Amino acid sequence: MLYLAFIALFLVLWGCFYAVLPALRRGEALAAWLFARLTYASRLKPYVPLVLILVIGGLAIAWAGDQFVDLAELVRAKNPKLQDVDVLAHAWAISKRTASDTSFFVLMSNIGSPVGMTAIAAIVALVLAITKRFRWMFYLIITAGGGALINMELKRYFARARPDIAEMLLRASGYSFPSGHAMGSTVVLCALSYLAARTATRWRWKAACLALAWTLILSIALSRVYLGVHWISDVAAGICIGGLWVALTTVSYETARRIRLLRTGRVSG
Repeated sequence: MLYLAFIALFLVLWGCFYAVLPALRRGEALAAWLFARLTYASRLKPYVPLVLILVIGGLAIAWAGDQFVDLAELVRAKNPKLQDVDVLAHAWAISKRTASDTSFFVLMSNIGSPVGMTAIAAIVALVLAITKRFRWMFYLIITAGGGALINMELKRYFARARPDIAEMLLRASGYSFPSGHAMGSTVVLCALSYLAARTATRWRWKAACLALAWTLILSIALSRVYLGVHWISDVAAGICIGGLWVALTTVSYETARRIRLLRTGRVSG
């Protein structure tokens, strides 16, 4: 049943992204045209997409950071309401366990593990090196490697205990906050979906890359709650801080890329 739900979620997200992405591109073109018309400065028109990236990216980074800080403060303060939500979600997940659901979530957890994400990122980085896409390779290595280091430091700083080991379906060690699986999968899969979207030539495939990435991220995050190795606030925080980091590196890379293109006289490419 969960495999069908996975496919259904992917198709829904695919449709949403397929509807939104072309509209965003048209909005970008319209904004550039309006700016040129209103300011009578057509020479500044190529810079409008760059400004939009900085503004939208900055808002995304600020929102993700705010969400993570809010969760972190509640965890540090041992907020009773947050603890109640964690305990209720934990108990509900345990009560709904079945053999088929367990096999699905174990698979998702294995895919999103540090070993799984590292293997995927390493294979893609090797392919990028072979095809001489060195900028993309360094972007992926910095994004994935930096995310792993940030997660280790955050775990050590918050030192939050995991749920009761007796209720875990998989053995897990180390601290709980934020979830390494949730953060790692968000960082690696979002970075890969960005590169895949840059490669794809049709909107349907760009949308499919984003939809698959987010379907996997959500499935991996939920698997950690179902398997009893994380509180739900751990995985929410992992997604938030992972989103912040990958947004920061992607906006930085895309900004540098567009500035380089503008300097060489190539507005797109």
